[in-house]
Amino acid sequence: MNAGYVIVDVLTQESEEIIGPGAIGGAAGAQGSRFGGLGSASMGYMGLGGYIPNPLATKLADGEMLLAKDINSLFITSEGKPLEKRQIPWQHAPDAIGYSYPYILALQSPAQGTLEVRNPETLSLLQSISLPNAKQLHFPSPTVSLAHAGKGFHVASERVIWRMGATNYDTQVDELVEKGKYDEAISVLNMLEDALLKNKVERLREIKMQKAQALFDERKYLDAVDIFMEKDVQAPPERVIKLFPRIIAGDLSTFEEKHPEIDTDNEEPKTATNGDAAPSGDTKQEVGSPKPAAVNKLLKTHHKALSDTSSIRSFMRLDGGDSSDAASTRVKPVDDAPLEGNDLITAALALNGFLVQARNRMKEFLDADTGRIKAPVQDGQNGNSEHAFASLLTTPASDAEKDREAKLRDTAKLIDTTLFRSYMLARPQLAGSLFRIGNFCDPDVVNEKLLETGRYSELVDFFYGKKLHRPALELLKRFGMSKDEQETPVALRGPQRTVGYLQNLPPEMIDLILEFAEWPLRADPTLGMEVFLADTENAENLPRDKVIRFLQGIDVKLEVKYLEHVVNELNDTTQEFHNRLVEAYIQELKSREDKGSESWKGLMKRLTSFLKTSNASSGYSLSKAFGLIPRDGRLS
Repeated sequence: MNAGYVIVDVLTQESEEIIGPGAIGGAAGAQGSRFGGLGSASMGYMGLGGYIPNPLATKLADGEMLLAKDINSLFITSEGKPLEKRQIPWQHAPDAIGYSYPYILALQSPAQGTLEVRNPETLSLLQSISLPNAKQLHFPSPTVSLAHAGKGFHVASERVIWRMGATNYDTQVDELVEKGKYDEAISVLNMLEDALLKNKVERLREIKMQKAQALFDERKYLDAVDIFMEKDVQAPPERVIKLFPRIIAGDLSTFEEKHPEIDTDNEEPKTATNGDAAPSGDTKQEVGSPKPAAVNKLLKTHHKALSDTSSIRSFMRLDGGDSSDAASTRVKPVDDAPLEGNDLITAALALNGFLVQARNRMKEFLDADTGRIKAPVQDGQNGNSEHAFASLLTTPASDAEKDREAKLRDTAKLIDTTLFRSYMLARPQLAGSLFRIGNFCDPDVVNEKLLETGRYSELVDFFYGKKLHRPALELLKRFGMSKDEQETPVALRGPQRTVGYLQNLPPEMIDLILEFAEWPLRADPTLGMEVFLADTENAENLPRDKVIRFLQGIDVKLEVKYLEHVVNELNDTTQEFHNRLVEAYIQELKSREDKGSESWKGLMKRLTSFLKTSNASSGYSLSKAFGLIPRDGRLS
């Protein structure tokens, strides 16, 4: 109508006015003007001889319609309700509009003779085709058949009819990706039916990962990692880790780390890249141990695609003819710059979130304590489970369980070791929390990095978690016995930490326990004896005969203390232990120099008390006990 658009139900004969911008449906209530100047163009036309632009309308997909008048546009539902979409950014009022799955078409005036192809979701101009003097669009009758998609349409001038057809949809997507227009490619993929594309789900995932990598190159690290973590993406950890320099990614890094080398023949600097032998024969620097004086700048080339409105070649073509592009997409490389300093810290913090999510994904398939693959969950979602499994690997695994388990372990090792490196760079205080849970960190990398940074307590925790008890105890002994207070961390001074560590070892490791219990016993006998006397299951289940022989070789006093604990507190009735306690009592009484002192008398009292109260049938041997006492009955 002159005042605007009206939708009419032909069955009920009811009509309803469509409310939109002033040029579309009267009061500008539902949608704001484009760029803040809604009616200026219409007013201009009205002032030039009273010209009124033709009202235009076309049906879109999924029950939507597009209305246009002048340069104003409005998306509505099939019931006439406005949709929350911005207006199409037309520079000139189109003479005709239409829809050819899945694109919006607009034919400009014959003087311009241009057909515009736009994405109905992003409204971006994908292609401009020059059709001299074209003035009319014609579309075949719509059908509900999927085969109708892409059948084409016709454009006519007074003398020529052009038959238009779409190129292969996969090719269209490929061209968008080649030009770095990832959002457009993702939008097109989401609009198209699955049957029209090859491996739509995998293509969509791959393009999103490429978009994330482009964002990463533009230093938008959080945005990039958010995409890598999306449920329908879940990028393989290796692919994300490769984006980082060697200090985080180790040998997996694609960064070139250049080191000047001196040729002794001509004294000119040469360059060796990571992974190659230097001209002098030196090998590459070990993983995880970048020394500040030896690390040069880590360089990376960044690229980004610029124009978002440039055309995509041959989306629409003339059958038997060539199409013309309105503009071309240029790729301008970002200046080479090192990923270091604050940039590297920001990127590492973003990576931490991704790696933690990857660890949680890994838990579904691999047991962190045993390193064995878990049995698949029979929940009717094996397809989803298999996809989640495959998303963790860069290369697919065979159906053999051994191969799947090995690939998962390798990936888990990569995830945890990289997370450790990232923590050490950006949040060193979090490294310890990683060691207190089951992990697959590379021991060599962790050992070297923690020693390099002086984080010895965390190193002990790591060794304990990986069941590398000997190196942990050797480290504790080294610092515990050290006299240099400036070199030794406060938490590791003395035997306290070693005693606590030994108390947590299982009884079957008795040989290791006895080996490293000697120095705490000699340094602080009372504290050292807690390894054997503590009220814990480990201490009570230690092989008592081995402990007794061990303590006997150090100090008979310690042997007496342990035997009293075994006999009196643990109620052990083993005859050998009872006999040995009597022997130990007498041996200590004989060896002491303070005979007759209160302490010596107290020990004698304990001996006589034991002889009186111990059950001879299950305890000590009376004849053997009396044989140990001197014939004169004196122990002095």
